[in-house]
Amino acid sequence: MKCRLHSVYRDVVTAGILLLLCLAGNAMGEDSDETDRFRPYGDFRVRLEQDWDSLHGDGTKRDDRLRLRVRVRAGFEAKIDDHWSAVVAARSGPDLSQQSPHITIVDFENGPTGPYEFNFDHWYLQYAKGGFESWIGRNEMSFWHQDDLFVFDNVTYPGLGASYRHGIGGGELSWNLNYVALPVGMRASSGTGLLGQLVYEQDFDRWGVTLSGGYFGTDADPDDPDGQTLLTENNTRDYRVVNVMAQFRSEMFGQPYFIGLDYNRNLEDYSDSPPDSFSQFHKDDREGYVLEFVLGEQGGSGDWLFGYYFSHLEALAVHSSYIADDWVRWGNANQVRATNLKGSELRAIYSFSPTMNIFARLFFVDAIDLLEAGDTTLETGNRLRIEFNISF
Repeated sequence: MKCRLHSVYRDVVTAGILLLLCLAGNAMGEDSDETDRFRPYGDFRVRLEQDWDSLHGDGTKRDDRLRLRVRVRAGFEAKIDDHWSAVVAARSGPDLSQQSPHITIVDFENGPTGPYEFNFDHWYLQYAKGGFESWIGRNEMSFWHQDDLFVFDNVTYPGLGASYRHGIGGGELSWNLNYVALPVGMRASSGTGLLGQLVYEQDFDRWGVTLSGGYFGTDADPDDPDGQTLLTENNTRDYRVVNVMAQFRSEMFGQPYFIGLDYNRNLEDYSDSPPDSFSQFHKDDREGYVLEFVLGEQGGSGDWLFGYYFSHLEALAVHSSYIADDWVRWGNANQVRATNLKGSELRAIYSFSPTMNIFARLFFVDAIDLLEAGDTTLETGNRLRIEFNISF
């Protein structure tokens, strides 16, 4: 009976997503007060992904892997009045993964496909007036970021958040605050998190800057069995991570560009952790940074963008269960541990229209340290992704 109910649930959500996509397409050609108050939206992605030359910590080689994957997301925003709105949205992806909304539909090396599961990833009530915005429900956190290696938008959190933006001097100052439950997959949570940030932004005649300082503190719940889904003992470990970001932007060859720096430092002390634990083995590995250069823009017909990112994230620099899963295949089918890595990403995007683009990303990654006591080899991994995206 449980399997049958799960199948019915999946079919209902799938049908709902297809219906919302149709509504979104129809709404594009309408212009009425009703359409303005009820806005369906969605997107679809198909991705070809190649992984090669990847080593385990014991020195054995991971099999090379070529997969075709898809992502489907759909939802609607209902505008209640001038200040209140409600959002409900669903996405594809495994029930047990809070990081990935993708489904493998073809594995060219005869590996597993699926699971064909769908979950609600946004359901929240929002209030906005002037420079103030707040939400309660499940949402991505209110936080400015220029990459996905501290906060990752694919991970949504049950809780509440608020931001306030106002002018100061010649620029603008934003205050962001969130208190959330930490998701474990899409249907459970374990532990809590507090994230705050202060952002200053100013544009001059030919250039602009953004500076920010943030804090993400998490408290684990080691007695919660749901948390055991997380990797590297993240269900038992607290984090106290400070984050500083700086961005300089201007124009080059008639195109916008920016140079960015992110720096993370975990202030939590793990020196009293149990012997032979992951926390004890990596007790001093609590620092990370990301350097990035991006030229071009996206969103308009014919727009193009090139980017380079260099990342150095020690094992406990950030909470590995809540950052991007793009860089490596380290982990398992549902959870990715994308820390203890150093490497590069090259990306290119071409926009055919405001709602359609092709996006290529190439990653070269090596481990900074052995994963755990007893390992003999540093993990490695190379990855290429080419994807087609369309939104409604």
